[in-house]
Amino acid sequence: MAHDGVDLSTSTRTALDALAVLSNKWHPVVLAVLHDRGPMGFNELLNSIPDISGKVLTDTLGKLQDAGLVERTVLNESPLRVRYELTTAGTEFEAVFDALSGWGEAHLETAIPSVLLADGDRRITDMYRQWLDGQYTVTRAHTGEELAETLEEERIDVVVIDADLPGLANVARSQLSGSTWRTILLVESRPGFDVLEIPCDDVRRKPIVQETASKAIDLQLERQGEPPAYRELAALQSKRSLFQSVYATERLESNDRYSAMVTQIETLEDQLETPSELQDTIERS
Repeated sequence: MAHDGVDLSTSTRTALDALAVLSNKWHPVVLAVLHDRGPMGFNELLNSIPDISGKVLTDTLGKLQDAGLVERTVLNESPLRVRYELTTAGTEFEAVFDALSGWGEAHLETAIPSVLLADGDRRITDMYRQWLDGQYTVTRAHTGEELAETLEEERIDVVVIDADLPGLANVARSQLSGSTWRTILLVESRPGFDVLEIPCDDVRRKPIVQETASKAIDLQLERQGEPPAYRELAALQSKRSLFQSVYATERLESNDRYSAMVTQIETLEDQLETPSELQDTIERS
């Protein structure tokens, strides 16, 4: 344990051991889902928790079983069907959640948003970190693998990704624009049309300055929790605005990727009631 050798009372050591169970990003999420919904199969759990992978869920369930909080029951051997449910100890964690909820309501209103900076150049992420420290909790990643691992393990509000990040092509599309975090993509001053295929909530041209970076991050924080259709429309409109500022109309209209995106935007605008408000937000940013 991290507190070994520290002069602590027995009750405090026990409390730290209990908190260690919740220190993993996904442990409390799985416990909370099983608390709210009761026993579930593996696929039910997987579908109920956005952004978790099958491998991470398997590892998480195994650790919770080892801790005596979750029980796995085989319902059928062929095809294999299993059920996961809370043990008595797991059920009694409800009191812990209630206590943390009360504490959070009293003290977390001013929680600092977390930002993940992903760029292959450590000098760039260090410069961005110096800009943003104090406003946000800043984490850095320098490869696609580091990016994916950090998103799996830590709570992130906004991700700022360089389109040329090494290994970015190997990162799952769902991780580039997750349901719980927002993604800002940084591109070259004259980006290729392949950028249109990279999922993101906003796209900005490099070089980016401190004021622009903070403004873009704050805009994404303000838009957290918006309906998925509006989020998708705003993201597509952001890409359209950027490409309209770079390329001539004739070049854009001759590109199949761009034309398909415009058709998608028009379809969403027809379905939603206030698309102009989203476009006004993008243009102001």
